[in-house]
Amino acid sequence: MTVSLAASVPVAPSGGPSGSPSGDQRARYRPTVFPSRDTLVDTRADGTVLLRCATPPGDLTQHGLPEFLPHWAARRGALPVFRERDARGEWRSLGWADLWLQVQAVGAALLEMGLGQDRPLMLLSGNSIEQAVLLLAAEYVGVPTAPVSPAYSLLSRDFARLRSVAELVPPAAVFVQSAAPFERAIAALACADAPVIAVEGATDGATEGQVAWSQLAATELTPARLRRLAEAHAAIRPEQPGRILFTSGSTGTPKGVALSYRNLAAVATYFADTYAALTGRQPAFLCWLPWHHGLGGVLSLSRTVVLGGTHHIDDGRPLPGQFERTVRNLREVSPAIFTSVPSAWTMLAAELERDPALAASLFANAVNFSYGGASLPRDVWDRIHRAAEATVGERIAFCSGLACTETSGMGIYCTQPTDQTGNVGVPMPGCEVKLVPLEGGDGRYEIRMRGPFVFAGYVKRPDLTAAAFDDEGYFCLGDAVRLANPADPACGVTFAGRVVEDFKLTNGTWVRTGAVRLGLVEQCAPLITDAVICGHDHDYLAALAWPNLAACRRLAPELADADAQTLVRHPVVVHAIRERLKGGSAGASLAVRRVLLMAEPPSIDANEIADKGYVNQAATRARRAHLVDELFQTEPAPHVACAS
Repeated sequence: MTVSLAASVPVAPSGGPSGSPSGDQRARYRPTVFPSRDTLVDTRADGTVLLRCATPPGDLTQHGLPEFLPHWAARRGALPVFRERDARGEWRSLGWADLWLQVQAVGAALLEMGLGQDRPLMLLSGNSIEQAVLLLAAEYVGVPTAPVSPAYSLLSRDFARLRSVAELVPPAAVFVQSAAPFERAIAALACADAPVIAVEGATDGATEGQVAWSQLAATELTPARLRRLAEAHAAIRPEQPGRILFTSGSTGTPKGVALSYRNLAAVATYFADTYAALTGRQPAFLCWLPWHHGLGGVLSLSRTVVLGGTHHIDDGRPLPGQFERTVRNLREVSPAIFTSVPSAWTMLAAELERDPALAASLFANAVNFSYGGASLPRDVWDRIHRAAEATVGERIAFCSGLACTETSGMGIYCTQPTDQTGNVGVPMPGCEVKLVPLEGGDGRYEIRMRGPFVFAGYVKRPDLTAAAFDDEGYFCLGDAVRLANPADPACGVTFAGRVVEDFKLTNGTWVRTGAVRLGLVEQCAPLITDAVICGHDHDYLAALAWPNLAACRRLAPELADADAQTLVRHPVVVHAIRERLKGGSAGASLAVRRVLLMAEPPSIDANEIADKGYVNQAATRARRAHLVDELFQTEPAPHVACAS
């Protein structure tokens, strides 16, 4: 075994493609707020690499997010902590002092409703100020919360996944922002004894089985209730579940991930320690990421509460017709950190290039950017940097990481500017990483983690829990990585796809789906936003892909007003894709020979895409098997772009 010590992810000189500086010119990056930390490296005889941060986790007097509230209520008072658009499009706000009062009032009401460790609360609707209050109130009094994807209630026809969730975590109460849209879903849950808490559509005692939010928020904090609040909070144990999130993976069957109070405290500790430099001001954040996922509901919320920031709930999404709302919000909000999925950054690059006011707002106060869910194409990376240099004279570092719901959204993170796209960094304090060599001889490793933020197991599934951990207690994420610098593992790792997504062609060649997908998106930039790689039981690769509608419409004047169905079959668009395929020079395992564009976006309800934007390759191929068949016809249809 060899042991080495090196600094985490050094700054690399900029250089190379798309007009970025090269030679003696060095790109100037705005300083980040991250402290400098070293990474310890152990290498075993079998090639396994162990990484851990040389700095231990910080110490906190707070044991969870609610314990930060009185601190910031005293210092920030009426300053806003949560803001969201109302029906008129105006910002409505909740201040720090009012948040602390509402958390106590709602917490007291939850206890009086009989909720507790064995009687959890299920949340069916999306991000809102009221949901933020409810999550914090429940955490304060020891009531586990189970946020569920709204798609399970609003898009589903049979509510099968919603019922599966309720079987894992039978709710003692249900929360919705508005009662009417969720009536069918609530009926499907068949939880007659579980009251429904509704912000809209319920009135005090007027509707049987419903409780108005206003009633909870107005609960009087009598001395008796304050004593019960204190007793309930003091009774919480670190190993008890505080939040239960659901992940379906490739099967479509929800798995309950119970995050304990110890896990949630580890997240709070990380933000208090690593981002301490931001607490001197009130940092602004704008985020659409859903709170039923770890990235949005654990990391994003924790960051705001721990740092005393202002969290603007973005009503936009990285989808046609909805991204305009994000652009509007970014013109008004200058975030300290802006995090989104690569498809959003792709859309944002085009907006920044034509909207100086948007660029000025986005770059004004940013200390770093971040992305997750998939790799960021190099073309997009360069365009964002060029826009920053043109606007503020310096680049803003892209800092990305690798984690999952089971690790509370924590794990490894790239904290320093680097010109290498896809570097997801090194272990955070308290995280231990094991890199196990994968077969194929191409330098890939399976990544595994352990630490105080890793969950203890899946709800009611001891079989899945046992399979998820190796014999040393490391959680197996199912992801593959490569060393950014094989000679120095402390320089970080790059994401190399999902291990379960890889397959072999009939000639025996391994296909690394993640790398092929990213290469295709870059090769066809900016005409496609994402792709599903196909080739199982075939001797060459093809792909289903989603078009970038705006970019496709710019190909010809007659396409300016064309809809998606017209664009994906239009000869001009197909020809443009064909020409980009012909420009590829990769080997057999990387070259995509055919592409079929799809007008129908990926379906959340069909498990084709997660709310955070990651496309489920297997589920999409299965659901669209008829399109896969089209790709491999001996004589392909005219709307299939072929390299030869």
